[in-house]
Amino acid sequence: MIIRKLKIDEADNLKYLFKHKNFERYKNNVIKEIENNIRDIYIMINDNKFIGEITVHYNNKSEKETISNIRVYLSAYRVLREYQGKGLGQQLLKFVIEDLEQKGYTEFTIGVEEDNKNAIHIYNKFGFNELLARLSETHEDNTYEYNLYLRKNVNKKIEKLIKNNNLGNKILSINKVVGGLSHRMYKVITDVGVYAIKELNQGIMKRKDTYSNFVFSEKVTDIVIKNGISAVGAIKLDNDIMKNIDNDYFMIFDWVDGKVLLPDEITENHCRIIAKNLANIHNINFREIEEEDKKKISLKNFKWDYYLELSKVKNKRYTKLLEENCELLKEINYKSNKVLEYARNNLIISHTDLDRKNVIWQDNNPIIIDWEASSYINPTIEIIQVAWYWSGGENQNIDYNKFKIIIDTYKANSKIKIDSNIKKLIYANVYSGLEWIDYNLKRSLCIENTYNEEEIKLAENEVIQSINEIIYNVNEINKMIEMIN
Repeated sequence: MIIRKLKIDEADNLKYLFKHKNFERYKNNVIKEIENNIRDIYIMINDNKFIGEITVHYNNKSEKETISNIRVYLSAYRVLREYQGKGLGQQLLKFVIEDLEQKGYTEFTIGVEEDNKNAIHIYNKFGFNELLARLSETHEDNTYEYNLYLRKNVNKKIEKLIKNNNLGNKILSINKVVGGLSHRMYKVITDVGVYAIKELNQGIMKRKDTYSNFVFSEKVTDIVIKNGISAVGAIKLDNDIMKNIDNDYFMIFDWVDGKVLLPDEITENHCRIIAKNLANIHNINFREIEEEDKKKISLKNFKWDYYLELSKVKNKRYTKLLEENCELLKEINYKSNKVLEYARNNLIISHTDLDRKNVIWQDNNPIIIDWEASSYINPTIEIIQVAWYWSGGENQNIDYNKFKIIIDTYKANSKIKIDSNIKKLIYANVYSGLEWIDYNLKRSLCIENTYNEEEIKLAENEVIQSINEIIYNVNEINKMIEMIN
């Protein structure tokens, strides 16, 4: 069995693989595009007979299908009927992908009709699991619709990243790290060091001011470290905090060994340590990076009705839960916006996302990571959020003794007094939960960007958990006010 590229003088043999209405026109177009490096055809040969083919398009009309020197589009993938069922098609596809990867391509797209479950299963097996778009194509006067799937070889991109930035001569291992709902994280070991490499979410990177927000957060991290807080900032390469590799952005951090605590592993001592760290962050003078016109806390009226209707169309697991609580989400949205108007009068720079997933513990020593959300926040709102998460709120099982320990420890170590208007401000604690639900609704419904099945499922789980957490939070508000006072 031989697999190789088609030679131009062999083009006549393509007629044995597929019946074209006008073969001569098709053949002439193939020859022209091969000569102009627009396409190649890989063929599988058995006993001098063409038995399979895949066409590789290097330059297609659709920007989603091809990106110069990065992404190619695969089409006309077929094996003669009498040779099917022997794994030859998968062998052909594997050869083509590996050959193109050797040439530096890291992304592949392929089209498949929605009802072709067998083909979709094979493509998913090969990593084509991100649905990019629903497209249409006209071939010999026949128009048909198909789903366009994307396969990314992130490992190849990471190899380029390491090589281009002198972070090692040899990569020993690349492993995806569990977690990371906004971005993807990898542990990479080279012959020089161990790194945490973050592949940034493309949807987020398309937003206005995203890059400047990352730059701001790294400045915050640098100042925090100078002030004795154990934290991890991005490794700067050529004075930049991120690198673009084949249309994807990456940030590199030194790997930190340690443990992220599970909810039932958090002790009262952990709560004291976290509260003291938050107080110390709030005590830092960030004057050198403060803006004259401070960034305002965003006020949004989220599109709850729109999400609900779309979830019905897409038959999401959380549709009933969202429908039952849609009016509650609107009410809380309104109340929290009113509170944030008041909270804007007193803003400081802080981490703003200090929950357990962003703290790595080495024994009783916390190392704070993921400072990308760093921004201006009302300090009382943040201490309420931190007390909520670390005392069991995210698990809908608050331990009010831990809650009180966090508040009291913060009061004892912070130069900033807790705002007396707790009854108002406590509703702002719920706003961050609304933002998180909004973000995961967009992810699960593929609004603004597309995601693979694993990420969609994770987002659906977050929507369900977060709505239930909001309901629990609202029911506990009076008790929290009592504890803080």
